[in-house]
Amino acid sequence: MKIMKIKSIAIVLSLVAIAFISCEKDNDDKPLVENGKILVSTMLPNPDGWSGSTYMQLMANMEPKALTNATALPLSYSSVPIVCGNDVYALPGWGGETDILTKYSRIDGELVEQGECPLPEQSWATNVVTKGNSAYISCPGNGKILVLNHQTMELITEIDLSSYGAGDQNPDPSSMLIRDNLLFVGLIQMVGGYYPAPERPYSDILIINTDDNEIVKMITQSTAGISYPTRAIDPFSIFMDENNDIYIVGLGCFGAMHNSGVLRIKAGETEFDDSYQFIFNTTAIEGESNPTDYMHAVNYYGNGKMYATADIPAYYSDPMNYIEDRAVVPVEIDLNARTIKALGFPRSNAFGVSVGIFEDQVVFGLATESSNGFFTYNPSTGTTSTSAVITTEGYPYSFVAFED
Repeated sequence: MKIMKIKSIAIVLSLVAIAFISCEKDNDDKPLVENGKILVSTMLPNPDGWSGSTYMQLMANMEPKALTNATALPLSYSSVPIVCGNDVYALPGWGGETDILTKYSRIDGELVEQGECPLPEQSWATNVVTKGNSAYISCPGNGKILVLNHQTMELITEIDLSSYGAGDQNPDPSSMLIRDNLLFVGLIQMVGGYYPAPERPYSDILIINTDDNEIVKMITQSTAGISYPTRAIDPFSIFMDENNDIYIVGLGCFGAMHNSGVLRIKAGETEFDDSYQFIFNTTAIEGESNPTDYMHAVNYYGNGKMYATADIPAYYSDPMNYIEDRAVVPVEIDLNARTIKALGFPRSNAFGVSVGIFEDQVVFGLATESSNGFFTYNPSTGTTSTSAVITTEGYPYSFVAFED
């Protein structure tokens, strides 16, 4: 079935492996890339889309330029670097090209390698969040949260989540967030492959006390029909707004079986807010005649506005060509009004899907038919760039601006 084929490709791009057995500090302080305030990654897939090359590098600003990979650092294919403050974690990736986790720090505007960790196979670690010296690493491959001292690169503990699996012994922990000393972990509950059980269109969030690393409870939202809470390679798919309300973006099996949309946990609460259920695939998109099945990437801007790259099934060919087909549309999502609006950018393929924020601009990484790279949108004026402001060698896969 063509929908299932493209969803499988998308899911493979969502599973990124990191975990570790032991770690050794690397004291090499040699700067590895040029000065910059923004971390970007680009992907160069082979024709089949399942293999290729990925790179990351810093850039200083959004001034027009042609960005090459001449000074970029290679990553495992489909790997997305995770930014925690001024630290960057380069992950092994779903392709199994390496079993090494590398940590960099941004020092004086440059990336400096801090250490490497040899990792076990099939951990599929996807996300990192930090509290003090502790780094929490989610591992959907083995159903564990690893707690690492990211200063000494030594293991503190492993948190076994096997008893929270639905249908098997692995709940597949995904993206995470810390609020009020509690770690909120999206559990995507894959069973026998890349999808949760068809009969279970639920969203599970595990809550862990970071003071003692003990599991508090798992909460479940079962009335919205939304499954797959958080995207494994998108740390922005769980976030807090100005009111400290947590929003969780669910992919709904990449549109194959269940609803995609947004759920909420209000400030100070540890249960889902059942009064808030925003379903994407049943919401009309202003300026776009076709519905979406899920959002590839999201980023919260403020004042209830979230920006995303929406997957539009109507634009895929038969059979699907996830490199040549342009089926991804940048959108503005109003979380309060529960509306979706297309922004008028040219459509992208399924590899140019990133969403970032730099100063007062929203930055979309798009691979359109005429231009490949980072485009800009100004929410204050509603203006869009008609072509890439910064062109890239390879598809623009991720974009993160450092906070300082």
